[in-house]
Amino acid sequence: MDIKGAFKRLFNGDKSRPMQSDGDDFLYMDTPDHPSSGLDVNRVYALFSAAEQGDIQAQSDLFRDMEERDGHLFAEMAKRKRALLTLPFRVAPPPDATDAEKKVAAEADWWLRNLPGLREMMMDMLDAIGHGFACIELEWPLRSAVWLPAAFHKRQARVFTMPQANLDDIRLNRGGSDGEVLESLGWIVHKHKSKSGPVAQSGLFRVLVWTYLFKNLSARDWAQFLNLYGLPFRIGKYDSTMTDKERLRLLQGIRRLAREGGGIIPNTASIDLVSPASGQSAPFLNMVEWCEKVQSKVILGGTLTSQADGKTSTNALGNIHNEVRHDLLVGDALAVADTLTHQLLWPILALNGRYNPERAPRFEFDTREPVDLGVLMDVVIKAQATGFNITEQWLSDKSGIPLPQDGQTILKPITRQLPGDAALSQAVQMRLAALSAPQTTADGVQLQLDAAPQLLAAQASAAAETMLRPLIDRVKAARTPDDVYELLAASYPGMDDFALRELVGQAIFVADVMGQQHG
Repeated sequence: MDIKGAFKRLFNGDKSRPMQSDGDDFLYMDTPDHPSSGLDVNRVYALFSAAEQGDIQAQSDLFRDMEERDGHLFAEMAKRKRALLTLPFRVAPPPDATDAEKKVAAEADWWLRNLPGLREMMMDMLDAIGHGFACIELEWPLRSAVWLPAAFHKRQARVFTMPQANLDDIRLNRGGSDGEVLESLGWIVHKHKSKSGPVAQSGLFRVLVWTYLFKNLSARDWAQFLNLYGLPFRIGKYDSTMTDKERLRLLQGIRRLAREGGGIIPNTASIDLVSPASGQSAPFLNMVEWCEKVQSKVILGGTLTSQADGKTSTNALGNIHNEVRHDLLVGDALAVADTLTHQLLWPILALNGRYNPERAPRFEFDTREPVDLGVLMDVVIKAQATGFNITEQWLSDKSGIPLPQDGQTILKPITRQLPGDAALSQAVQMRLAALSAPQTTADGVQLQLDAAPQLLAAQASAAAETMLRPLIDRVKAARTPDDVYELLAASYPGMDDFALRELVGQAIFVADVMGQQHG
C-alpha cells in the first residue's frame, strides 16, 4: 500500500478539513432512536434481521441503551475494558534486532507514549467487544516535523453500514446504498470477534440482548407487583345522596392519603384500608438474578469474580474463574495490539521514513501474570542442583526482571559491595586486616604478611593442636554439655575461665573464616 499517497488523498488538497466525517455535524444530524423503549421479542428479531442486511443503526442504538440502562451490564463490561488499561505496553523490535532497529523501536515507543488520549482511545476501541467493531477517526496536524495524530475521535456505530456484497466491509452510512469507503490512514477500525459471523453479528451484545430483555420484563413485573401488593387498597365509600363535587373530594382525599398520609373528606363518607392477598416476589427477583449471572458468564467467563453467593463460592473455583478472566484479557490484548500495530504504529513509521515492512517493530502488551519470585527462585535452584540447564532469557521472561543493557548499572550482592569485594562479613574483614598487620617472630623479627590466609591456616592448625589433642582420647566420656565443660576444665588446668573462653572463641572464629573463604 502506498501509505504516503493515501495520506495525500486523506487531506485531498484541503488542509483546513482533514477529517472525513466533518466533525459532529455529520454524526448527529439524525436524532438517535431508542429501540429499548417498548422492547419485545418481535422487535428484537426485526432489528437483528435489518443488521444482518447491513443496516445496523437500530441495533447499535439498542446496544447503547443496554449499556446505559442496565447497571450490572455496564459494570461487567467496564471490568473487562478497564482490565486492558492496567497492562504495560511497549513497541518491541523484531527478533535478533540490530542496534538501528532497536533505536527505531525505542523512538516509536516514545512517540506513542506521548500521544494525547492514547489510553482513552484504547478504551474506545474495546467498544468492539459489545458491538463487534469500533471506529476511531484520526485527526492529523496541519504541519509537523514528525507526523503523529493530534487527536482521536470515537464515532458512534450507528453512523456506519455494511454493503450487501461484503458484510465485513465497514463504511460511512452516506454516499449511496453501499455507503462511503473510509479513507486510508484516516481511521482505526478495530474488529473484535466475540463470536463467529459477519461483523454486525460478532458482538457480545447480540447474545446479551435476550438477558437484557427478560431482566427488564421481570423488573417491570416486579415493580407492578410491589405497587399492587406492597401497599393496602384504599376504598372510599359514599352515600348515594352525595353530589359529584363531594365524590370528587372523596377521591382527592384517597389520593392525598396515599401520597401524603392524610387528608379530609366529608363526614358522610368513609375510607377503608384493605390489605391485599399475600403474594410472592421471589420469582421476579430470581429471574433478575439469573439474568445477571448469565451476563457475568458471557462477559467475564464466570460469576465468582463478580457475584459470590457464599455457598458454592470457594477459593479454588474463584481462582479458576480468575484464570478464565485472564484468558479473556490476553485475547483482548492480542486483538488490540494487532490493530494498533497495523493501523497506527506502521503508518506513523512510514510517514516519518522509518518503516521496513520486513523488519518492522510491533505494539505489544505485557500479559504475563505476576509470579511469586520466592517460589520461582526455589524452583530454579532445585532444577540447577539436579543438572537442569536454565537460560537467563527464560528466567527473565518468567520473573519479569529485564536483562541488563549496555551502560546500565548492575546491582551486586551485598557481600560483594563491602571493602575488598570479598565474600566475608564486615567483622571478618576487620579481623583479617588485624591479622595482616606486621607480625613479630620469636627472634624479634617483624614479618609483613601479604595474605591473611596463610596466617589463618597456621592459627587454625595451632588451635586445633592445642585444644583437640588432649581431648581425643577422652571425648567419648562426655554425654552432656556439663560433661564437656568439666572435660575442658580438667584438660587445661593452667587456664582460667577467661583464657579458656578466649581460646574457644579464637578457634570458632578461625573455623568460620576458613569456612567462608572456601565456601
